[in-house]
Amino acid sequence: MKKLLIIALAPLILCLSPYIHSQDLDLSNFQNLSKDQIEMAKDQISKNNTEPPLIIASSDKASESTEKKEVDEKSDILNKQFGYNFISTSPTSIIATGDLPLPNNYKISIGDVLTVILSGSKEAIFDSKVKLDGTILFPELGSISVAGESFQDIKSKLKNVIDQSYIGVQIDLSLKNLSAKKITIVGAVNNPGTYLVNPFTTISNSLAYSGGIKSIGSLRNIELLRANEDTFNFDLYELLIDGDRSKDITIESGDVILVGPANKFININGEVKRPGSYEIIQDEDLSDLLKFSLGFKGGANVGKITLNKFDTQSSSIIKILTDNTNHSLKDVLSVDIYPIKSENVSSILVRGAIKEPGYYKLEDYQTLEDLINGIEFIEVYPWLGVLEQFDKNNLVKSTTLFNLRDPKTYQSIKILPNSKVFFANLNSREFDVSSMSKDLIADYDLRINHKQGTFYLPIYGRYNIESFIDYLGLDMSDVDIEATYISPLDNIIVKDDYKNMQFVAKKYNTVTFRSPVNDLIQVTIQGAIDYPGTYTMNSSSVIEDLYQLVGDFKSEAFLQGIIFTRESIRDRQSKSIQKSKQDLQKALLTSTQKGEDIGDISIIMALSESIEPENLGRIAGDFSPKSLSAISTILIDGDAITIPRNPNVINVLGEVLNPIAFEYSDALTVSSAINNAGGYQDYADKKNVYVIKANGLIEKASRSIFTKNVKLAAGDTIVVPRKIITSNPSLQAIMPVTKILSDVAFSAAAIKSLSNSNSN
Repeated sequence: MKKLLIIALAPLILCLSPYIHSQDLDLSNFQNLSKDQIEMAKDQISKNNTEPPLIIASSDKASESTEKKEVDEKSDILNKQFGYNFISTSPTSIIATGDLPLPNNYKISIGDVLTVILSGSKEAIFDSKVKLDGTILFPELGSISVAGESFQDIKSKLKNVIDQSYIGVQIDLSLKNLSAKKITIVGAVNNPGTYLVNPFTTISNSLAYSGGIKSIGSLRNIELLRANEDTFNFDLYELLIDGDRSKDITIESGDVILVGPANKFININGEVKRPGSYEIIQDEDLSDLLKFSLGFKGGANVGKITLNKFDTQSSSIIKILTDNTNHSLKDVLSVDIYPIKSENVSSILVRGAIKEPGYYKLEDYQTLEDLINGIEFIEVYPWLGVLEQFDKNNLVKSTTLFNLRDPKTYQSIKILPNSKVFFANLNSREFDVSSMSKDLIADYDLRINHKQGTFYLPIYGRYNIESFIDYLGLDMSDVDIEATYISPLDNIIVKDDYKNMQFVAKKYNTVTFRSPVNDLIQVTIQGAIDYPGTYTMNSSSVIEDLYQLVGDFKSEAFLQGIIFTRESIRDRQSKSIQKSKQDLQKALLTSTQKGEDIGDISIIMALSESIEPENLGRIAGDFSPKSLSAISTILIDGDAITIPRNPNVINVLGEVLNPIAFEYSDALTVSSAINNAGGYQDYADKKNVYVIKANGLIEKASRSIFTKNVKLAAGDTIVVPRKIITSNPSLQAIMPVTKILSDVAFSAAAIKSLSNSNSN
């Protein structure tokens, strides 16, 4: 009885096979089929491969294996559900891209940093970070609530506040830093949870953070739930198929994205431009499925579309032929589009950039020249076409290349029955041809080496170089007009004006253009100058050259404390910090496991956590205008200079009772400054007190009456290090590491103090 049931279900098993292999079968589509029948069908398919054997007529076993692998890989690609790769390949950076325009409807959130510029009767520039209570602190005016409001609304609010509080003051507002948004993604996704995402992330982008959508999940039933109970529905097909981003809205902090289950997938195979498995929703018909697959290919038999449909009455799969592209998809499992077959009339298949791709009667076009003259091209790539033929009498496959601009390449070429002709599009330059033809085309690629890159162009027959320069739109403004042509197989090298160059295509031919090396650099300068910004300069420029470009220094500019940073120095310091922290962590872990006393080492670890990368990379020295360093220091790409405003303060950091910054006076000494900060703490290392001068140089503060003490100046920072006390011999060995971290931390703090003077 069981065998009889399997035999009766054989047609059903054949049609259900791709569905059972590729995804879980949706039983809601087969209400009249029992669960036992479905499970039996699955079991039978897993035991017996219902696909016909793959037969390749070749004596080369390696070739058989390769071709079978290619067929299997192509089959796998076609059976993939459309659109799921889009989610899995989306970027997931949480860093906002600085060169994107900020929309006025962007909602301010906690952690965003606003830059406020006041001008007119009151001038000030300061940054204000949105605090946890959703407010920013506006000097002299107090806290102002901003979180949850749009950037445009905040602009209006602050303008009104300024207008009411001051006379003749204008305000300009910008966003300096954007905080990541916290959202929750749940439903049919691979890794549901809460994520920090880029502030410009849209619904479609955010799905990548959860690892993509599961195969049972829907691309067309996605909901965004707002904290204010607003709900937005999103169909990813509108973006992937129509390019419509109107409903792919930008997420806000606190949003919840819910991915529902997919109800139905339908495979469409055969003569369509993008075969695959597509998700279908209610009321969609065959025309929608054809639209998803980009429509028919030129050789499709549109009068006999095959629908594989589940018949609920007979519990079997039936085939329906239709020419109605609006046919209902109810209970349809798959759609097959077959090519037009003509057994009695020999034909020519023509594909590519022509007005009417498809089959042409051989009796109307005896030669390739007749065919070319008889068809209408649309944005065709003229320099190479492909004719593929099979001579049944001699059992020989052949590929003929030709050039539409060179009639000699296609004249008198006879077309055999059932030949194929391919024309590439002007923009894509891609050929849907056999691997043998592709290899031949690659041999005739013309390689063009240009300052804008290396370009490979498929060419056959006669051509001139100037036409390709125009076609590619290459910039020849600073390129030597004398080009070098090389044909290696003919041992030919030609140097000439590229406008005079005309050749017949050869295998592996190359044309090279010479252009000056781009040795320009970009450097940044900010702070108390008239024209801050990023400047492009010659690679031989010095700091003094940059000063000549930026206009005048402002009256409050602190030229003795100019901060000059270099990316390579910053990277080196960052690596040193990382290694030092790793060495400390290993030592601490080992000592803790042994139950040994770790002393004060952990305090240095905590201090190192305060180091901000942007405060690293300083090159110490006097870089004031006309100074020796400014005249002799050559800039490199990425250098940055900050001109601080006069701080007129002294900073005291480290092991004092009250680390503080206070007003500088000529009478201040190192001792009196430390006293002003409350004096030494118990573990202060009094013998190793030092001063970080405003220019970044370090001077040791001597306590001897016989040596000259440090002369303090505005912008200096006094550092009182901690005396590390430990009786652990293994920790004693890494004491130099603790000093590195401590010194770098205090140096970064001094730079931060000077830099912050710009916002005063």
